[in-house]
Amino acid sequence: MADPKAVMPGRGAWLTPTIDAYELAVKRRAFRRALRLDREPDTSAVLDHLHGLAAEQSGGHQDTTEQAERLMDN
Repeated sequence: MADPKAVMPGRGAWLTPTIDAYELAVKRRAFRRALRLDREPDTSAVLDHLHGLAAEQSGGHQDTTEQAERLMDN
């Protein structure tokens, strides 16, 4: 589940908000390790969120890097 504002309770995993970073994390099984799970989690909601960000960015909205930096400053 994507939590772009980092307000949900529980353990989470940070990810650069790009599809390339997501694909690398899946390939390296980083979600499983970061979340300390016995098997791979369903990350389809995260991928859907990243596709939405990419669509917004192509529409002239805020750069995802700027957005990530702004959220990390809070």
